[in-house]
Amino acid sequence: MRPPTYKLMKLEKWQKAVIEHGELYRVGGAVRDELLGVEHSHEDVDFLVRGISAKLFEKLLSRHGRLALVGKSFGVYKFKPTGEDIEHDIAFPRREKSTGPGHHDFDVEWEENLPVETDLARRDFTINAIAQSVLDGRIVDPFSGRKDIERHTLRMIFPEAFSEDPLRILRGIRFAARFSLVIEPETAAAMKKSTSLLASLSAERIQEELSKLLVQCERPSEPLAQMRKLGVLEVVFAELDHTFGIEQNEYHADDLFWHSLKSCDEAPRDNLLVRWAALLHDLGKVEARQVIREPDSPERVVFYGHEDVSARITQEVLGRLRYAADFVKRCRHLVKNHMVRYVPEWNRSTVRRFIRTIGEEDLEDMFALRRADLLSRGDGGPVEEVDELERRVRDELQSQHALKIEDMAIDGDDVMRVLGIGPGERVGRILHELFERVLETPSLNERETLLAIVEASYTDS
Repeated sequence: MRPPTYKLMKLEKWQKAVIEHGELYRVGGAVRDELLGVEHSHEDVDFLVRGISAKLFEKLLSRHGRLALVGKSFGVYKFKPTGEDIEHDIAFPRREKSTGPGHHDFDVEWEENLPVETDLARRDFTINAIAQSVLDGRIVDPFSGRKDIERHTLRMIFPEAFSEDPLRILRGIRFAARFSLVIEPETAAAMKKSTSLLASLSAERIQEELSKLLVQCERPSEPLAQMRKLGVLEVVFAELDHTFGIEQNEYHADDLFWHSLKSCDEAPRDNLLVRWAALLHDLGKVEARQVIREPDSPERVVFYGHEDVSARITQEVLGRLRYAADFVKRCRHLVKNHMVRYVPEWNRSTVRRFIRTIGEEDLEDMFALRRADLLSRGDGGPVEEVDELERRVRDELQSQHALKIEDMAIDGDDVMRVLGIGPGERVGRILHELFERVLETPSLNERETLLAIVEASYTDS
C-alpha cells in the first residue's frame, strides 16, 4: 500500500514573510510521519530555510514572534510565533563532518545558499532525509526515502553515520520497531561494527533514547531483542543482556530475558515508570538463583530474596542513566515490593498494611506492575486476584481510615505534652506503635482515646 500524499497546510504569516524572500521547507519527523501515515504533533515541526540572508531572516521573523539563535555554529534558531504556545526549530542548510567520538566534535559549515540536498545528506536514515516545500508541497528526496518507506526498510545514508554519532544505532533500532521497518543488512552490519562506540556517549543521551523506546514502541521487546542481536545491549544495559538463557522454574515458560521483555510489553505504554519497573523487576534472579536438591524430591529452582537484589540493580541502572532521583526511588520501591502475594483470607487490617507499605501515590503503578508480571506468562496468571485486591484497597481508601501516621488524631507534640518529654527517638517509636494499633482497630483513632493510651501505656516507660 502506497503512503498517503502530502496535504498542503495553510501558510502562516511568518511563513509567508520568509517565502517572499527565500525558500522554506518542512524537514525531519513531521515529513517522515506523514508519509508513513503516522500521527505527528503539529507542535513538533522543524524547518529548513535557504536563499535568504541570516540578517534579513532575523529581521522578518522578529516581527512575527520571539526568535533566538541557539546554535550559532550550526545556524539553528528557536522561533515561537506570536500568540502561540508552540516553538519551532528553524535552521539554515549545513554540511558537517565528525572530528571526534561520541558526537562531540564537528567541522560545521552553514550557508544560506547551500542546496537542500546537501543538508539532507548529513542526516542518519533515508526516511529522515526528506524535505517538503512549504510553498507548493514539492518533495526533495535525494536518497529515495519514500521508496524505503514503501518497502518497509530502514537504510543508512552513509556508512560512517554510526561512527560519527553512535546514538544513531539506538535511534535506528527504535525507528525500525516503532514503524515496523526491517533494518537493511548493510545498515545492520554498520550498526554492529560501531556498537563499542556507544560507551563514549553521555548517560543523558542514552537515557533519552531508551525512554523514547519504552513509550513509543508498542512492544519494547522487539527493539530490545534487536539490541541484543546487534551487541548493543551488552554495552548500554549489560544487566539485561546477562539474563539471556537464565532458566526460571515451573511457573515460567520463558527464560529470564524473555520474561523481562514480555513483562515490559504488558506494562502500560504511556507509563515510563511502570515499563522500567517491569523490565527490571526480576533482574536480581541472576544472582539469587539457587537449585534445591533434596533426597527423594525433584530438584527445584528458587530465587529467594531476588526482589531485594533487583531493587539494588534498579538503583544502579537508573542511577547510571541519570534519571531523576525521585524517579529512581519510586521505581526501586515498586521493584522491591512487587512480590506481594494476595490471598482472599487477608483481613481488612492486612489490606490497610499493604496500602501503608506501598503508599497511596504508588498503588496504581504497583497494580499495573503486578498485572504485567502475571500477563507476561501467557496464561493470564491469577490476574483476578489483583483485581480483587484493588477493589478491597479502593474500599479502604473510601472508608477514610488512618493509612499513615500523619492521619492519626494526635501527633508528636501531643505525645511530648502528655509525657512531659522533649523531641527524640522515643516520640517516633510511640507514634509508630500507636499507628500499628490504629491500623488494626481504626476506631481507636480518636484524639481522647489515643491521648489516654499514651498516658496509660507510656508514662515512666
